[in-house]
Amino acid sequence: MNRSRMTVSILVGIAAIILAISVVSFSAANEKPPTAPSAPQTSVPDNTNSHHIPMPGTITGVKKTSSEANLISLSWSPYGGATGYYVYICEPAVSDNYVLISTVTQPKAELMNLKDTTAYKIKISAFKNSNGAICESTPAVLSTATQAADVASIDSLSSSSVLKFCWPRTDGAVGYDIYRADEQSNTKYSIYKSLDSSTTSFEDKNVKEGNFYSYKVCPYHIVDDVKYSAKGKAIDFISGLDAPEDLVARSGKNHITLHWAEQDIASGYDIYISNSENSGFKLLGSTDENSFSAEMPEKGKTYYFRVQPFKILENKSKAHGNWSPCSVKASDPSDKSDGSPKSSISGKGTYIEISIEQQHMWFYENGKLLLETDVVTGNNNSSDTPTGNYGIQSRARDTTLTGEGYSSFVNYWMGFSGGYGIHDASWRSSFGGEIYKGNGSHGCVNTPYEKVKIIYEHTDYGTPVYIY
Repeated sequence: MNRSRMTVSILVGIAAIILAISVVSFSAANEKPPTAPSAPQTSVPDNTNSHHIPMPGTITGVKKTSSEANLISLSWSPYGGATGYYVYICEPAVSDNYVLISTVTQPKAELMNLKDTTAYKIKISAFKNSNGAICESTPAVLSTATQAADVASIDSLSSSSVLKFCWPRTDGAVGYDIYRADEQSNTKYSIYKSLDSSTTSFEDKNVKEGNFYSYKVCPYHIVDDVKYSAKGKAIDFISGLDAPEDLVARSGKNHITLHWAEQDIASGYDIYISNSENSGFKLLGSTDENSFSAEMPEKGKTYYFRVQPFKILENKSKAHGNWSPCSVKASDPSDKSDGSPKSSISGKGTYIEISIEQQHMWFYENGKLLLETDVVTGNNNSSDTPTGNYGIQSRARDTTLTGEGYSSFVNYWMGFSGGYGIHDASWRSSFGGEIYKGNGSHGCVNTPYEKVKIIYEHTDYGTPVYIY
């Protein structure tokens, strides 16, 4: 072979070797690692140049200490003389390959950003650094799982003689454990009922009026016959603290007033307001009375309200009952000229409305107008009829009203403020108009006999009386 051919052969051989090395390097650089669990791998020491030497013994006392949906907290017994601990994880449904996820110096770890309702296997080993070598114990293996997420919310449906609540379904849960606590158990929860995943409400009839009850809803799922339960979300009740009845909203003179039937059990009431019927409610205020008034200056706008009773517990926390809804349009009292009330009232309650300027009374039963009539009020001078929001405080049949310079027999009496009341007036032949300006009452509301008789028969103590 001549020199030129030998040179070419040598060059070709060298090129082939270089190409082979390049291909091997490229393949190694692009080799995909095993699929890892969804949890992020934390930074760990680079031990690629270290020699691993087995250590005697195994980690003991490994246990799961968390009940969250997206993390697993662990603890174990200390390994004497260990520099630290390696924590490996795998998700058996995806891969049998373990991934080193954390290196810790204390016998505990928290593995975050996991999937809920998912089974995992976790290995934990102790290690020591010894003259550049890593000594590692035999791993302990724990098979466990994450929980289902807690329920997003719990809503009260009834807090009377039956306590009832509901919640939205939790994805991945196969059932719900209901825990109950009450005053007799010193508010310690114990399991009360287990439900399958298709049931997202619960009612309890085994309650006593006025007593405190707390319930906790814990979604759960099952892996390898082991139940994994969420921490749970709680709701508190006072039995008998139900939605206020006879809620009425009245708008007039730049204010809106709410009135409702008083509840003996309630410590007070929270008032919520919104511009929308079903969302956006914010706390407007609280009261220990059964009425509430607030300035609503925007004429023509409809406001939505919720009135929710509460009771103050011994630990100073609030236990709420169910709320009642009501809405009313903010009106301008000067707009009315057709004989209708100059205020705007809405609600399902039973109440009496009286306009001094119109000398007229309207009686609503369960939110519907039952009757209306002309009346005669105070003489608009020395004996004005008081304006405001009241309730019937006294009732009487066939009684005599006495005062300075008068004594009058009446068939029906309904007092609403001290000595002021609604009653018949047999001495009058007409009502309404401007009679009150020259021949008014001593402050009471004189009403035709036939009308006051019906009102008396359809009302009771506490029936609201609005006078303006």
